[in-house]
Amino acid sequence: MKIQILLATHNGEKYIETQLDSLIAQQLPVNAHLSILVSDDASSDSTPEILREYQERYPSIIDILPEKKSGSAKDNFLRLISAADADYIFFCDQDDWWLPEKILKTVEAFKSTERPQLVYSDAFIADENLKIIEADESRLQTYNRGLTLQKLIVQNYISGCTMAVNRALLKGVRRDSYPGIEMHDWWLVIYAETFGEIIHVPEKLMKYRQHGDNEVGAKDLKSFKYIKTHMNGEILRENCGNLLAQAKGFYMTYGEEMPPEKRRIFKEFYTLRDRNKLSRIAAQIKGGYLKSTAARVIGQLIYM
Repeated sequence: MKIQILLATHNGEKYIETQLDSLIAQQLPVNAHLSILVSDDASSDSTPEILREYQERYPSIIDILPEKKSGSAKDNFLRLISAADADYIFFCDQDDWWLPEKILKTVEAFKSTERPQLVYSDAFIADENLKIIEADESRLQTYNRGLTLQKLIVQNYISGCTMAVNRALLKGVRRDSYPGIEMHDWWLVIYAETFGEIIHVPEKLMKYRQHGDNEVGAKDLKSFKYIKTHMNGEILRENCGNLLAQAKGFYMTYGEEMPPEKRRIFKEFYTLRDRNKLSRIAAQIKGGYLKSTAARVIGQLIYM
């Protein structure tokens, strides 16, 4: 059994050694081989030197792709996805910390099937020193109970750093281009819900570090600061347009392979702006294409 961790890095010298140590210390299933595939996005700090040092110490585990400027975490991970080859593939940020049993318990949750599967766990929210922050999880974007395809089309609830996919999902999702894609993990989650199965491990198996440089963090969607920032009409209109573009891009990429009902869901959503305003609002409410908080739903209904 081959298990592969896809690690995307960029100017991560402050935290990368702590994360690498937690990956090397992972407990593994019997007869499993671990590999860590790294793609560095043209770091200007000492990250490349740290990575090479670890590769020299663990040559049978760590592989580093040739240096290339990707420009974003999304594109860096898409590069890794194109190069991945394993039975189970994990996604890893450079600044978190994994509990020793994260890989073992995640792999154990996969079912014996040829269908695409995505398994994700919960996470501790931690400060920059990895001290656990007590948080009302129902307020966070990562609160993910009662998920449906309609909900996942309008909001991503599953962080890439908490999840793994099987070979069937990797093989099915991989394409030369991903039109309209917002983030790699969101796209994978939508693919899993469309063509396979999402499995939740209700244990906190990592520390999700929050600091000022997070590209994506565990946002408090009910905070005044978040609501104020995201109730700007121009921003909301653009964000809603991005949702429609991603759904259309996903449909154009995989639509011919979808079951009829999934095809209907995508087409109903990405053509919303072909309707008049009242019909558009009614379709979102009736179809369940709604975000997770009242403020976000109101903004969505007004500006979609």
